[in-house]
Amino acid sequence: MEFKNSISILFSNIGYVFKLIVWILISALISAGIGAAIIIPVWKTIAATTNVMPYVDAIGQSLTSVWKGGINLRVAAEDIVPNAIAGLKAMSANAGAVTGLAFEIAFVYALYCFLRGLCFYSLADIVNQIMASNMRQGFASSMAANFKKNVTFSLCRLSIGLPIDIAYALIMVAAALGLFTKIGLIAVPILLIFSVVFFSLRAVLFGGWLPRALYHPEERIYTAFTRSLVYVKHNFTDLFKAYAIIFSLMYILNYLCAAPTGGIVLIVLIPTHYFLLRAVELIGYYKAKGMSFYLDGSTVVNTVDYGFRPDNQREDDYFELDKNADEAFDAREEQTEESVDRDINPENAAEDDNE
Repeated sequence: MEFKNSISILFSNIGYVFKLIVWILISALISAGIGAAIIIPVWKTIAATTNVMPYVDAIGQSLTSVWKGGINLRVAAEDIVPNAIAGLKAMSANAGAVTGLAFEIAFVYALYCFLRGLCFYSLADIVNQIMASNMRQGFASSMAANFKKNVTFSLCRLSIGLPIDIAYALIMVAAALGLFTKIGLIAVPILLIFSVVFFSLRAVLFGGWLPRALYHPEERIYTAFTRSLVYVKHNFTDLFKAYAIIFSLMYILNYLCAAPTGGIVLIVLIPTHYFLLRAVELIGYYKAKGMSFYLDGSTVVNTVDYGFRPDNQREDDYFELDKNADEAFDAREEQTEESVDRDINPENAAEDDNE
């Protein structure tokens, strides 16, 4: 239910994806500008004090060949991974600068996550209004009306999500370095499967947070998160399947379309991904609460199982009443026929009395 209905809601409201594109680009440009100002000087220091640049140039040439269509990414990985490993070893000659670079990258990533996350509460509010009453709200007006909640939610989500993302990055780097040296390109599908499972579980963890915050505005943001875990627990399997399908599709589309489109497909896939996540979260909450929702102006989805719907239960009661009434009517008809038969044929009545 979650994935199929989220796709229907997406295509019925595709205009919000283009509004999300604008906000994502603004967030990326701000983060890139600040990141360039603080990262470039440190990188120049590392380049001047270590022998890392030959490996960086080799990686750049491989990526350029992929961009131009000379080779595919699978073939390029055979050159990129060994050069990346050698480059990391070369950078270790200046451990202090490398540590500073790592902290700066983490800061820029956190800044981007915060700016990007400013739209999550508003987007969830927009999707919720569509599902609850088929009403549509402007993206900019929702951002302005929910500014304080957007900031609070983005900061709280960042405080939980950033350590998880850092742990994922460290695990991936360690796994990539270990697996590629032993099994080569076979490590790629293993790492992709791990990524899908990891991010699906991460999405499930946050899956009830925004709906709980929307329907219980009196609660603090962290309180809403802890209490949302109850709804997530009861719908864990369906949420995980929906998120796994979404992340898998995003990886596949990115792999197939990134090079042919020059990377432009990412500009569309990222906001589409965010819209689908918000829709799945709300569908899961509606399902847990047994509430109906709009897919479009003429389609309403009832999340309660057919046999447990009150209307159907009343119909079953009426059916039982009608059945009992029919049986009583048949019994009365039989009694009436017997009395008429006694009046018309008295000898039959006498025989019955003798018996």
